Amino acid sequence: MGRGRKQKRGDIVRIDIGNGKQFHAVALTHPLFAFLADVSEREEPVQEVRDRAVLFKLWVMDSAAKSGRWPIVGKVDPSIVSALDGTVFFKQDLISGRISAYDAITNAESPLSFEEADRLECAAVWSPEHVEDRLRDHVNGIANKWWASMRPRK
Repeated sequence: MGRGRKQKRGDIVRIDIGNGKQFHAVALTHPLFAFLADVSEREEPVQEVRDRAVLFKLWVMDSAAKSGRWPIVGKVDPSIVSALDGTVFFKQDLISGRISAYDAITNAESPLSFEEADRLECAAVWSPEHVEDRLRDHVNGIANKWWASMRPRK
């Protein structure tokens, strides 16, 4: 499929994490990606990838697909994309410490407790390199420093 172009909604990208291991992600509403569970060690048919559970959803810099770093290897049905689309992130004001829920589709914010925020991803745009580190750490069963650096603070 395409290398070196901006991903479109429904595109499946392959993410190589080294040692012959790879993950896949589905492009949702820009710049959101759903990262699919299960690492693989071979190129898989797109239909096998489509049935995977979602590990996490993050916003990712455009350079990931545009540079060809995460090549586009397939496409999913629009109904699957709609089912995956949308997520709620947490935001925390660095000065007041106030925490809110941020709906990535409606752009609406609402109050959120620390405990609720601690179960969500931070509203931040990740570099492809940091996502790859997180996926490697997931495979190795260790905490990821980038994820840990963005947890809500009491």
